[in-house]
Amino acid sequence: SSCDYFYTPFLNRVDAPVVLTGADIPLAQGIDPDRGVGYRWDAEASDWVQIPIQVDERHVIGFGSVPGNNANAGVVGTVYGNGAPGVTALQYSDPNTFVGADPDTTFDANDELAFMARDAGPQAPNGATPPAGTSGPGLELTIADGGTSDEGFVYLFVGDVGADPSAGFDYVDYDFSLDSGDYMTTYRRADGPNPESSTVTAAGYTLGFSDRWFHDDLVISGGSEVDILDGHKSQFSLFTCVRSNLTFANQHGAFVANIDGPVRGIRSYIGANSGPLTQRTFTFYSDRYEIETDLRVHAIPSIMSFVDLNSAATGMVYGSSDLSGTVTVDGSPDSVPSSVPDWSYVTGTQGTLLATATIETSIGGLGTSTLFLDDTTPPSPECWGDGDYYGAQGVSITGGLPNTDPRFAPFASFVSREVMLPMHPGVNAAAWAPVWHAAIVNGVSVTSSPF
Repeated sequence: SSCDYFYTPFLNRVDAPVVLTGADIPLAQGIDPDRGVGYRWDAEASDWVQIPIQVDERHVIGFGSVPGNNANAGVVGTVYGNGAPGVTALQYSDPNTFVGADPDTTFDANDELAFMARDAGPQAPNGATPPAGTSGPGLELTIADGGTSDEGFVYLFVGDVGADPSAGFDYVDYDFSLDSGDYMTTYRRADGPNPESSTVTAAGYTLGFSDRWFHDDLVISGGSEVDILDGHKSQFSLFTCVRSNLTFANQHGAFVANIDGPVRGIRSYIGANSGPLTQRTFTFYSDRYEIETDLRVHAIPSIMSFVDLNSAATGMVYGSSDLSGTVTVDGSPDSVPSSVPDWSYVTGTQGTLLATATIETSIGGLGTSTLFLDDTTPPSPECWGDGDYYGAQGVSITGGLPNTDPRFAPFASFVSREVMLPMHPGVNAAAWAPVWHAAIVNGVSVTSSPF
């Protein structure tokens, strides 16, 4: 269970990552990422304990353009592997996609360093020397919990040749597996579908993906170990299927990056019909996963994102910050407040899933409402999936969105971030959810100094 990870009293943020860029810690810039190592101090043993850290390289690159047909061989240098670079963006580097490796192979200002907050420890005492097999000077990172007065410390050093930044740990396993074979030579970038059998296995959950836009498996660890997810769905509106994950996957698209590291996995892709630059990025940690969607499309009337469960979720209960009590997931319609809650959850013998969502946008006056639909006889068929709505929950944006495609001026920005925390069935979800949401809102702050 998640509680197994509380081996330090300094930061009780079992599911939370700490992600820093090279710009955040300039003294670390220029090192070889393969030799960067992290440690915490063990006061009881008066010694260092190595912790897993992960560097994900990033660089600015053009999106390119959709190839004219699937026989068009891609070349490294744009996300699509085709055409002039055009509009650029900062992307995760991946030598296994057309984005390619970072031209700067050192830890630079754009790159990210990730580790888990729970791996922090107490401050090392004065006079402590760097760990064996490392060279100094190192860096002392002070991680302050924004919601409390708690502080934890992580130390970064340069390891000897052959150093292992993972410290022998592997918190998450992301297995990107195309049914067609190698991405660079077999992916249909001009016209899908592109079936896959990709999985994510972590301490708290198992996920499955059957195409670029199809996240359609979720098993929560510690529960009845059944798949409760019909799909994580995106479309214009509930009963409008002219655009949905199905149409997105069946047309053009490309992967930005598929990264499997010791601390996190990253799955990032683009292509959503007439929004060829619209991008979704999943980040997988041992106990939670995050979904960031960067909308880049012409003006559209509305958009929604929701988690639709399946019949295996029958008997779970749904609650939220705006709902007094709970409603049962059973395929029979319920009434819930239309306001968008700060947090929501479903829980039962199958496990517990906490969720929260935020939107960062330059668009003013957006209309927002919550979506909750529990109905096995809906007035209109589903766009894709099992044909039923079981505890479908999410956020709907109405009232029209202006152009967000940077290829055409003027353009607005719209980025949504959904955070999901799977937990075992015995959790008091109603008590945990507000505490967890507050921790996300308050975040952590990090300062660095030479060690």
